[in-house]
Amino acid sequence: MRNRKNFAAVFAIILALLLVFSGCRQNGGTSEVTPGGESNSNPAMTGISSTPTTQKPKYSPNDKLIALTFDDGPRGATTNRILDVLEQNNGVATFFVVGYNIENNASTIKRASELGCEIGNHSKDHKTLTKCSYDVLREQVDAPNSTLKSITGKAPALFRAPGGAYKGVTEDIGMPLIQWSIDTNDWRFKDAAHKGRSEEQRSADMKKICDNVLESAQGGDIVLMHDIYDFTADLCEMVIPGLVQKGFKLVTVSELFEAYGEKLNNGEVYFNARVQEVAATVGNTAPVDAGIYKVKTNGSVLNVRALPETSAEVLIKIPNGSTVTVSKSVPGWAYVSYESVNGWVNAAYIVKE
Repeated sequence: MRNRKNFAAVFAIILALLLVFSGCRQNGGTSEVTPGGESNSNPAMTGISSTPTTQKPKYSPNDKLIALTFDDGPRGATTNRILDVLEQNNGVATFFVVGYNIENNASTIKRASELGCEIGNHSKDHKTLTKCSYDVLREQVDAPNSTLKSITGKAPALFRAPGGAYKGVTEDIGMPLIQWSIDTNDWRFKDAAHKGRSEEQRSADMKKICDNVLESAQGGDIVLMHDIYDFTADLCEMVIPGLVQKGFKLVTVSELFEAYGEKLNNGEVYFNARVQEVAATVGNTAPVDAGIYKVKTNGSVLNVRALPETSAEVLIKIPNGSTVTVSKSVPGWAYVSYESVNGWVNAAYIVKE
């Protein structure tokens, strides 16, 4: 008798749960009404807002950004050493990989991608594309894209032509072509080419390259190296911490251009993402009224200065299209507030909101 009572109690609980679940499905799982009054009958979309969210870019032109790029790899031993240094310094880079190195280094490519690095296409066989037929060129571009997508989940967005040779074939390649603004010439100093070199001379060669990079680096630069050499892996142990100590943030090529608001177009060639500031000369702009204004600089950045003088200290750089608040002005200059920074800007480059 007791068993029958227990069974009845369990059955009642199960029945109650089924009724509750059924009610939830009817009220929220099969038909969702959006704020606009339209019905969404897709159960998978229940509870998900149909309004797209806009996220701020990870970086901005006010950051000191630089993109390290590596060609001809990957090579497990050296590429992973470079990834170690990047990870230790909260940096990422872009690796332009060659098709014949992909299969045996898939785990290294996956690791780089998972660390936030960008994987670019450096052709299937490192052929000079300007000397290839159209069909061969297409194979050189398409094959790595397909293979890399199967490893990282997405096809490369960027291409670097072997040897930097792209003239006359940019449209045939059909991807943004990334060149460089700083060439380390690391390949000239690889150990195989300097078999009689002493450790002292090797260190001197490495220091010379490192000093050149650190002295010449500017925000927006793209640096060329090769991740297949032990020499380069050792070099990165100097260059990467050195750049970070100088205030640089190490980003991917795509992040670099995104931060400066520049779109990368298929068939076009890019050497750096340097954003030029607007002309320093202040015109005879009349004083402006207090209020909300928009920065309009044709894509440049607008300097906020400590004083209304073209030679005054720059406090912050304002990207084109940003909103600023003007509190006072003098002929040619407006005193603005932007991201908690107050200072003077060339009034010729702000317009009423």
